[in-house]
Amino acid sequence: MKNKGLMKGLVALTTSVVLSATFVSDVQALSFPTTYTNHKKSLKGGTLRVGYVSDSAFKGVFANELQSDSPTADVAGFGWQDLFKVDKNYRYVKGGLADVSFDRKEKTATVKIGKNVNWSDGHPVEAKDFTYTYEVIANKQTDSASYNDQVKDIEGMEEYHNGQADHISGVEEKDNKTVVLHYKKMTPDMYFSGSGYIVDVVEPYHYLKDVPFDQLASSDKVQKHPLFYGPWTMKNIVKGESIEWVPNKYYGGPKPKLDKITVELVATNKAVSALKAHKYDILLKESPGVYNKIKNLKDYKVLGEKALTYTYLGFKVGHADKDGNSVMDRKTPVRDRTLRQAMAYAMNTEQLDKKLYHGIRYRGNTLIPDALGKWNDHRQKGYPLNLKKANNLLDKAGYKMQKDGYRTLPNGKKFTLRFLYDGDALVARNYMEQWKKIGVKVKLKDDRIQNFNTFTEELLNDGKGWDLWMSGWDITGAPTHEAKSYATSSPYNFAHFTTKENTALIDSLSSEKAFDQDYQLKQFYKWQAYMNKEAYVVPRDFEYYTYPVSKKVKGYTLDPEKSYWVWSNVSLTK
Repeated sequence: MKNKGLMKGLVALTTSVVLSATFVSDVQALSFPTTYTNHKKSLKGGTLRVGYVSDSAFKGVFANELQSDSPTADVAGFGWQDLFKVDKNYRYVKGGLADVSFDRKEKTATVKIGKNVNWSDGHPVEAKDFTYTYEVIANKQTDSASYNDQVKDIEGMEEYHNGQADHISGVEEKDNKTVVLHYKKMTPDMYFSGSGYIVDVVEPYHYLKDVPFDQLASSDKVQKHPLFYGPWTMKNIVKGESIEWVPNKYYGGPKPKLDKITVELVATNKAVSALKAHKYDILLKESPGVYNKIKNLKDYKVLGEKALTYTYLGFKVGHADKDGNSVMDRKTPVRDRTLRQAMAYAMNTEQLDKKLYHGIRYRGNTLIPDALGKWNDHRQKGYPLNLKKANNLLDKAGYKMQKDGYRTLPNGKKFTLRFLYDGDALVARNYMEQWKKIGVKVKLKDDRIQNFNTFTEELLNDGKGWDLWMSGWDITGAPTHEAKSYATSSPYNFAHFTTKENTALIDSLSSEKAFDQDYQLKQFYKWQAYMNKEAYVVPRDFEYYTYPVSKKVKGYTLDPEKSYWVWSNVSLTK
């Protein structure tokens, strides 16, 4: 189960930003292969050297429901394997380590675990592991971020969470290898991996059952000596820095072709020299700056996949009440849709992307990344740079331009908007200069760039004294999950906008009618068009994740339909 988390926004800049104000209308991106085909004969065994680009250590909490940082999830991916296979649209399909089937009439999901699926100590993965994993999520002492509205739809989940029951009645162990999940209601969202309804990774009950829930995340069994049921298991770990993986001899899938995989964190400023010295066979999470400097190395092939992530500009128009529900009541100029739209048209995002990110990032057209394929409404244009249109919108709405180059509100009052931002000062300055071109005065909150921790606190705790902000999201493969982030009750609705139309559209995506995918897609497109029109949250960037792969590597792919067994199939050649 992937947890939704705040991204730090924009990468640090090292050059000044000098951009013109031309009109650009299309969403454009580079094109990358997802697979490198190596026709050479595989060597027997060998060590695959993997570099992971990061300027901070991974936390090393190797329990999927308790980890909170992306680097830990990424470096653990050789041992953590989703139990279920998915298609290109991230819908569950048969053929994984476990299969799942749904019964709408009975309101159940049935999980069947493969006979030969085992933990790295030889103990079989069993139904009890599913039960235990849901208990880890729901027990208050673990404070798991995976305890969400989707999990609460399982019968008895809230009773267990509130201490009213000692087990979760809706998690039925039919036999040692079969689990039946009983839901209060069924939704079409359940058919997607990452929707939050079904855990994709489980924990070993037999190994962790004696560890108190409040000590689980800090225990040696989770941080130093974790068990895995994927193709690889840990042999050595230097906390926060590196991991040595060896084959899980009890793995229930294809036997790994390699003897060993080493994963090592490498700082961004050292990644280029490391690749030029052939220190790594694969580099994960390279930045656009690294990509631009190594893209032509003859011994590497750069693969790429559209990322399940996007960045955005948001306008704060309300607050969260004591129950966490959004109330749209702030007296702020950004309550005016015309002003929001004009500021969106003034952004020169495509020029920034070309100048700074070398095509790795590209302007987004909706709040649904095109990595989700048909779920992104490609007919939507979003907000391409158009200063003429932005100025015309403000002129017609009565925002009068003054001699100082700034406009007044339609009522004649001067105004200044406060901008919450935690990225590079040059990027902030670029956007504030763009808004000045249409006469909108914007200053940074507290007249400074925020550090990431302060920025996050402001968002999560409904901070005051700012009108707009920029950030980004990592998302799951379940498209409706993203739309629900902007519901009235969502803790991620930082803009705190709430309208009857938005609520109705979001509700329609998970309604009984939405089991008809044509209807669901139609409503999903309506929601994207509505969000673009209202511009409370404006899409900025989509991006590619790129991976330099040595031409000595064979069998590596990013294709979601072919990558399920990738870490078993990868080998080395001469």
